[in-house]
Parts: sequence; C-alpha cells; structure tokens
Amino acid sequence: MLIGGHMTPALAVLSELRKNGYAKFVWVGQKYNQMGNQSHSAEYITISKLGIPFINLNSGKLNRHLPLRKFYKFFWDLFMVFVGIIKAFWIVLKEQPQTIVSFGGYTAVPIAIAGWLFRKKIVTHEQTVVAGLSNKIIAKFANKVLVSWDTSLKYYPKNKTVLVGNPIRREVLVSKTDFYTKDLDPKRPTVYITGGNQGSNQINKRVFDFIDKLLEDVNVIHQTGNSTVTNDFQRAKEIQNSLPIEKKRRYVITDYVSTEHIGEVFGRADLVVGRSGANTITEILALGKLCVLIPIPNTSHDEQVVNAKYVEKTGLGYTLIQNEKMMPETLYQAILIGINQKKSKKGFNGESLESCQDFAKTLIDLDAPRKIAEIIKAL
Repeated sequence: MLIGGHMTPALAVLSELRKNGYAKFVWVGQKYNQMGNQSHSAEYITISKLGIPFINLNSGKLNRHLPLRKFYKFFWDLFMVFVGIIKAFWIVLKEQPQTIVSFGGYTAVPIAIAGWLFRKKIVTHEQTVVAGLSNKIIAKFANKVLVSWDTSLKYYPKNKTVLVGNPIRREVLVSKTDFYTKDLDPKRPTVYITGGNQGSNQINKRVFDFIDKLLEDVNVIHQTGNSTVTNDFQRAKEIQNSLPIEKKRRYVITDYVSTEHIGEVFGRADLVVGRSGANTITEILALGKLCVLIPIPNTSHDEQVVNAKYVEKTGLGYTLIQNEKMMPETLYQAILIGINQKKSKKGFNGESLESCQDFAKTLIDLDAPRKIAEIIKAL
C-alpha cells in the first residue's frame, strides 16, 4: 500500500518496486485536492492511468498556526482526524497490505495508525530539509524512517532512521518527446512556470499581469493546475487567445505535466519559476537548473523557505517571499535576472553556472529509489 502525500517520489519508488517483481499495489490519496474543486487531482488521474486501485481518504490536517478567528477550524480538523482514523481502519482491514509505504502528508497519519494496530510493516519517507508534523507522528508507528537530507536525521530515532536521498523519477532526467516544445522559438530562452501538481493561484495571477510583456523576449511553458475554484487554466487560455499569433505560439499552457513529458519540459527550460517544495528542489538540483523560487508562506517550520535557502547556497536559486508587497513587477524583474544569468553562464552568486551545477549534483542521490526498494524488500 502506497500513500502518496508527495506523489513524485512515490512514483519513482513504485517504478523500482515493479522492476523488483512486485505486482500488486493499492494507492491511498485524495481524489480532489481543494475544497469545492470539481476537477480530479493530478494524483488521482496519474494513478488511475497506471491501472492501480485508488482509494480516496479525506482526513483532518492539524494546523497549529491558525489565527484566533479561525480557531473553530482547529476543532473541526481534529474531529476529521478521528474520522480519518476510522476510515483508515476499514481500508487496512479490507485491503490487508503486507507493507505500508508512506510519502508524508496528513492523509498518511491515519493509515499509519491503523497499520500499526494491525501489526503491518510501515515505512515512511521524509522529503523535506526539516521534519514535518505528519512524519513526526508517523515515525512513532513506523518500522523504518527514511530521510532525504542529512539535516533531517536529528528529528527521528537513530535506531530506525536511514539516509537514502529523495527519489527522482527517471523520466525527469531524459527528454524523449516534443509534445509541448515543438512550436517554441529555438532562438529564445524558455521559462517553465509551475505551481506543482495543484498549480498556484498566487503565482498564476501575478504572471497573468505581465505575460504579454514577458513573451516579447522568451518562450513560456505555464503549468496552471486544474482548479475549478480559481479557474486559472481557463484564464490562461483566454489570455493566450487574445495574443498576437507569434506570442500565442510561444505561450504553452497545461494544467499538469505528466511523467511522460516532464523530462521534455525540464530539458528545454532555461529558467524554472515555482514553489520550493522538497521534490521541486530535488529535481532542480539534479538537473542544475536556474530557478526563481516562491516558497508557500506559513508552512510547518517554514520548510519551503528552508528549502529555497538550501538551493540558494548552490547559486542556482533566487528567492522571492510571497506577501502583499510582492507585486507582479517584482516577479517579472526576477525572471529577467534569471534569464540574464543563464545568458552569461553564471549562477545567482556570480560564480560560473557549471561550478554551481556541479556542486548541486553532489547533494542529490540518484540511487534513492533502489535503496528504498531494498529496504522495503528486507522488511
């Protein structure tokens, strides 16, 4: 049983387990990733295409930083945690998994508790530079705790914690398609703007403000997400249709970039603009891409800010803090700086881009999927 709180490393391990002869899987996740959103999550779409049974589990998320006016939500989420545990109890009872492998997220907590009650083998993987609350709870029930960065070791019990790295899908490292890039101008640099699997309304709405101006100089691949709450994908399409034919051709819009095409998009990108989740920064470091990172504010332990600073030290990253003062023009200027650094073959720290890339790659273990599969196999 896989719980893909963070989907991309889970997919990398799934692929490795299949290579090792494992054939029967069930996936627990969220069919919808936003309240009121009528579009299926990227997680549900991806797993369904793989032919793996998908079990939807909604649970509460304990947010310790809610403002006082929303204190009632804390109690509602606490109630939903107990509801999630009851649902998880029946899921584990019905499916009878031999091993439960969690990739974090609050959905994994009730499954880990239920799995422990039924004496199942439990493995959890931590992607972040710091430790999230969910994984700290899951670690109490797990047989093995696997971490991506040496900075995370101190948060977990030494007797069952192993440094393995953060798994990267092998498709990220190769480019075998031209689905998105075939019509782009090869003489212009390409900017890949992404908000992760769900997209980011905060990034999107700022980009919409200057996309016409940006397209004068570059190609843009824009991954908007598919939310029917914000309707960013539809808004992007409207803007695209209003552009002159040349700019329209160089503005590529998608709600989600599938595993099949992710290598193509990353391979063509001269600059990546997006959040600083653990899996995003792992892929950026592995590929040596210059990036403008906009951490999600108020995450647990400010983990996305910590992640962005981790990339900054390699020279590949430029961090913008999201707040009311972050105007669209600020993001636009940061993108121009990134493009100029690429043209000059230098990192944001002024050192050669090649030396920045070489340093970044020393922080990544491309063998992580195999290591995790071996640990699961041993259990």
